[in-house]
Amino acid sequence: MATKDYKVSFWNSVALMALGGIFVFEAAKASDNNDKYLTPVTLQLQWYHQFQFAGYYAALHKGFYEAAGLDVTIKDGGYDAKGNAIIPEAEVVFNRAQFGITRTDLLINHSQGLPVAVIANVMQHSPYVFMTLKDYGFSSLEEIGLNRPVTLNLPSVSDGRNDAEAMAALKVAHVEPAWLNNRFPTWKIEDLLNGTTELMPAYVTDGPFFVEKEGRTPLIISPEDYGIDFYGDLIFTSVKMIEQQPDIVKSFRDASLQGWKYALEHPAEIVSLIHKEYRTRNEHYDLEFLIYESAEIKKLINPDVIEVGYMNPLRWEKIAKTYQSLGLIREYDIESLLYIPPANHPLSGYIKWVKLLVLPLIISLIISAYLYSLTRRLRKEIARRREAEATLKIQAERDALTGLDNRYAFQRNFSHEFERARRYKQPFSLVMIDIDFFKEINDKFGHLAGDEVLKSLANVTSGLLRGSDQMARYGGEEFVILLPNTLESEAMALAERILRANQSNCVLVDGHSLQYTISLGVTELSDEDQSINDLFKRSDQLLYEAKDAGRNCIRRYVGKFVLQ
Repeated sequence: MATKDYKVSFWNSVALMALGGIFVFEAAKASDNNDKYLTPVTLQLQWYHQFQFAGYYAALHKGFYEAAGLDVTIKDGGYDAKGNAIIPEAEVVFNRAQFGITRTDLLINHSQGLPVAVIANVMQHSPYVFMTLKDYGFSSLEEIGLNRPVTLNLPSVSDGRNDAEAMAALKVAHVEPAWLNNRFPTWKIEDLLNGTTELMPAYVTDGPFFVEKEGRTPLIISPEDYGIDFYGDLIFTSVKMIEQQPDIVKSFRDASLQGWKYALEHPAEIVSLIHKEYRTRNEHYDLEFLIYESAEIKKLINPDVIEVGYMNPLRWEKIAKTYQSLGLIREYDIESLLYIPPANHPLSGYIKWVKLLVLPLIISLIISAYLYSLTRRLRKEIARRREAEATLKIQAERDALTGLDNRYAFQRNFSHEFERARRYKQPFSLVMIDIDFFKEINDKFGHLAGDEVLKSLANVTSGLLRGSDQMARYGGEEFVILLPNTLESEAMALAERILRANQSNCVLVDGHSLQYTISLGVTELSDEDQSINDLFKRSDQLLYEAKDAGRNCIRRYVGKFVLQ
């Protein structure tokens, strides 16, 4: 018993000594912090003050930068007094700022020798989209045509800046920029509203908001629909800063990401802070806009799935290859582009005290326990990231509302089934579906009711399909069904069942029963079809024939159009 009591007493003494040492160290550290010198650094934004940069305001006003030993000045972007665009890359390289915010185009500058590096990816998805109006009657890049006026930043009209996402999406859609009736974009909503352009570049975080404020209905075509998924805003610095002041770089990165986590968890507080403390671009960027923007920014950052700031080298490789395919870069080095922060060690601040107060055996036990804990955390992190990557892949190929394949997945599957049918001389049919008078449903019952109709149609129709059939939401209220190894007569029989099932389908919205009808176009692969566009255009034409014939019917193709 005496030996056991001695051991208990010994370990209690060690614990008390360790706790006492930690207390003394924390007291000394707190005293030092009161008089700690703050290193001045400047952050250059790429645009005017708004929620797009909420994390940096949060880090400044909640004291995260100060706790990291930094005195941070945040400079807005946009244009200077002379009307010249402020370029964050130039500000950082010429040391007018130590850190900057930009987008994935930084990779182009880096490949040309600019000594910069990405220290964190904030937005996991780019806000860049194409925007048109519902009134203009098209919902895909393939439908732009030769005469429709558009304003896109492409090489033919460029001022030296090209929108790589636009170029890449057009390439996937097989639309040649030289075919377009294109002019240099002004980015003014007025041009879209008055018909000067019918398609313009926009950001999903603000463009739709301002169009809807004017009482019009925006229609968004996303590069993601074509498999083009770039990063959005990122934090970067110069190679010189990383080499000469690595502690400052790490401290700034950690504090900034801490600010972003706070801003995303307390959006109302940070929206109020921006509205009160920062001058936005003009009076239209008001409190209502900032609230809208905060919700859209959170979707792009996706913090519930991806850790804020996470950088995926493989995804950067894919972006680089996209740039190469467009001729924007020749060589690239992702390893030197991405800054990898040194790992934090939780005992780093206590080492000198531990040496004085704890026996070597205790140090060994602590290290062993830490390594065991670290290994477990690393395994969990690897599993979490694999799950996140799988989730992102599903999100990239699924329509969020209906759960069906999206346009991107449809295009991939369509090409595969088309080529297989031609190679093995198998029948292959295509069915296109459009909800009749869908705009009237939205106008009369609201967009939530329209969403319920879309989901109900998807559920009812997919329940009639075979396991080999593939249904996708093509855009808006349009759906497509791929029918491998299926004759036109078999596809027609299926289309009739789909028509009847949706005729009798009732959608309950707020206690009211809502019915709808659909129009369908049915066609089969023919020997004359040289590409998927030939088959798709014929099906699309059949669909419009059905609508012109009074809707709630089917058009099929058997050498000529026949109304059913």
